Amino acid sequence: MNWELVKACTVAIATPEGYIQGTGFFISPNGHLLTCAHVVESAGGWENVRVNGQGVELVYLGDRTRDDFAILQLSGYQGQGVPLSPTFAPGKFRSIGYGRQDFPEGGTIEGSITDANRHSGFGNLSMLRLRIMADAQQIIGGYSGSPVFDIKAEAVVGMIAAYDNTQGGLAVPLRTVQENWAELESLLYPEPSPELEFPFFDQAFYSDCYKEVDKPGALIRVKAPLQWGKTYLINQILDYGTQQGYQPVRVDFQEPETEVFNTLKLFLQWFCGSIAEELNLPDNLVENWGGVLSNNMNCTNYFERYLLPAINSPLVLGLDNVDVIFQYPAIACDFLPLLRAWYEKAKAKPIWQKLRLVIAYSKEDFIPIVYNKSPFNVGKPIEILELNQTQVHNLARHLKLQWNKQQVAQLMAMVGGHPWLVKEALYKIVRRELTLKELLKIAPTQEGLYGDHLLGYWSILQDNPELKQAMRQVVTINSPVRIDAEKASKLRNMRLVKYKGNDVLPLCDLYRLYFCDRLGM
Repeated sequence: MNWELVKACTVAIATPEGYIQGTGFFISPNGHLLTCAHVVESAGGWENVRVNGQGVELVYLGDRTRDDFAILQLSGYQGQGVPLSPTFAPGKFRSIGYGRQDFPEGGTIEGSITDANRHSGFGNLSMLRLRIMADAQQIIGGYSGSPVFDIKAEAVVGMIAAYDNTQGGLAVPLRTVQENWAELESLLYPEPSPELEFPFFDQAFYSDCYKEVDKPGALIRVKAPLQWGKTYLINQILDYGTQQGYQPVRVDFQEPETEVFNTLKLFLQWFCGSIAEELNLPDNLVENWGGVLSNNMNCTNYFERYLLPAINSPLVLGLDNVDVIFQYPAIACDFLPLLRAWYEKAKAKPIWQKLRLVIAYSKEDFIPIVYNKSPFNVGKPIEILELNQTQVHNLARHLKLQWNKQQVAQLMAMVGGHPWLVKEALYKIVRRELTLKELLKIAPTQEGLYGDHLLGYWSILQDNPELKQAMRQVVTINSPVRIDAEKASKLRNMRLVKYKGNDVLPLCDLYRLYFCDRLGM
């Protein structure tokens, strides 16, 4: 809960003798601390400020008669920063401050932000007016520098600067800090995290994958639609492998030229050579590819006699976009059973226990493979489910978006828990390229963020009239509908629909609204 974080980040501002002069709160993991300028002055200057007995550095000191805020920095700080928002609306707030002997751990007060008006005592700058609940603790001098936590927004929107003992007080809005201290911009609107740091799923989900890849001869099957997080998950597993001292290699079947798929020999030699390259080994294909043996046998021998013996730790081999191979039946019908054969070999030959396969694909029902030769019915299946509301809320917080539950619900009504749709929306919003309101308005159109994504699915339906008709049935009414079971399964595998019992309905409003328009409904 954000309020618990705010409490943990709020500290007393004291003198070297331990006399409390006010309150402050951390606004960044780098130890930046926000308090009132007059609190710093009351302590005898920033050199005399102590936080938990430790001295601070001065970053910014305002004028107590104008902006009345100070930014201090505590070296060696190990905590987080409070959630921040430069905007506010009248409503309930909560705060915590120091200075009362009967509340040595800080006393909490509650009340309302009534409005924001210019105040002559602060250089005619806009100040938040606070009113305290009748039965709540009143604001006292030591509360100067306390955070004003907007309960609805779940973020700090200002800092208490003045009090009147009975009715409430005044607070410096966070926007004033933003206008006078440029570095706050990076805290309010940080750059989106690199892909590997974007915590899509719960730790328990990752742990299941990691436990599996630790098993000798493991095979993990990640089946999900396009843009559903398969590549992201493979990268996470490979990153884990690196941490364990394994040899991680990702092979993307979208990378090679079309000519590579002309013959099985060309394809398998490209496959082996690519892996050797990633392992910083010479390919040695000439020496390890016998002329009289079959291509599959040569490939197996290459792994068994050269690649696997050449490394001292397990090889985590991530095979991404395996669906590409389905376009080449002559390749698929030999290569896919080969993967199954390697998995089976690990049960009898220790050298093959070094190989840990992670296969990512969207569909497997278009290639006729004998059941006991398919790699798609063995090993550990991993299903990437929709994100839930808590996960989306956590992603927003990870990107420093101080959203409330209503904003999360609005986004999810439009895009559901589709990982890629959620990620793209949050990235656009955190970069301030779109507001949530703007995104929702144009999302189900070609003008919107998802135009190419939607057009891709429309093209698939255009090429499959039966699926197109089934989708028409689904979007015609605003309730679950029963359609042909096979078509329902295919639409669900594309994640255009979701099941409700044996019936289906659109995954989200994005698909309902877009296809209603495209189908002229």
